[in-house]
Amino acid sequence: MQAKAFNVIPLKVSSPVTKLPPAHAISFPDRARGDISIARVPSQEVSSSTKDEKITAYWDYQFLFVSQRSETVNPISLRIVEGSIPLDFPLGTYYLTGPGLFKDDHGSTVHPLDGHGYLRAFTINGAKNEVTFMARYIKTKAQVEEHDHETGEWRFTHRGPFSVLKNGKKIGNTKVMKNVANTSVLSWGDRLFCLWEGGAPYEIESSSLDTLGKFDLIDSVDNGSSTPSTIECDEMVGGVDLLDLAAGILKPILYGVFKMPPKRLLSHYKIDALRNKLLMMSCNAEDMLLPRSTFTFYGTFLREKYNYNAKILNLEIVH
Repeated sequence: MQAKAFNVIPLKVSSPVTKLPPAHAISFPDRARGDISIARVPSQEVSSSTKDEKITAYWDYQFLFVSQRSETVNPISLRIVEGSIPLDFPLGTYYLTGPGLFKDDHGSTVHPLDGHGYLRAFTINGAKNEVTFMARYIKTKAQVEEHDHETGEWRFTHRGPFSVLKNGKKIGNTKVMKNVANTSVLSWGDRLFCLWEGGAPYEIESSSLDTLGKFDLIDSVDNGSSTPSTIECDEMVGGVDLLDLAAGILKPILYGVFKMPPKRLLSHYKIDALRNKLLMMSCNAEDMLLPRSTFTFYGTFLREKYNYNAKILNLEIVH
């Protein structure tokens, strides 16, 4: 990944000042090259606290898109470097998913949006003044295909909507949409899900972070049928909606050739805690290529730990 070089010179302040470390320690490049280079340091004086913050921010950004080659299957205790956990802090776990792998072992690099989902769990225990950490890859269909569990080797086979394979099958490769479950985490009742912007969520066992499998919310409600257009627009010709005509041409290509689901569940959701109600929505696959968006909203009610799903609204927007 290539990052633009930047220099930020803060104004002088009245607090004690120190000079930035020599060039061999930290500096910023004059221009971006193939890799991040550490070349030259401006000589202006800055406060020590500002200097530390900028150095920390710089390295935080560099490590933001570093591939994670290992998993932390068993919980480990983290060292608290600043502050403390209140004794009455409620016991709980913070879950975070995001892209974990950007380069394979055969020269291909993918966009972060196509990086395989890497789920992390931070369990906070105020009574013990302890935070434990776990991290596992979400075993999606694409992850299982692209990762050799025996050797640990990665080989990207999906092009992904935002990436192009450098080494791999390109001609005739219809593996474009890759559900990597790397967008958001949903805790609903006693169940945990990792979501992706355009596909079914994957259910996770909350304590071990084992992947239980794909959970098809849409198919259980409407069998994945695409919502027909009901809006009248200015493009009606001879009683035929041109957008519906275009959609009819695209559907067999997207569904049959590229194996896309008719409806793509989005990663956005809203929880009404007072009513124990979850609201989610999907869009039609063909709308990615058309100047309209068709959304279907789903209401999920929690009753005695059982889910009741219902399609509650169809909405079409023409751009």
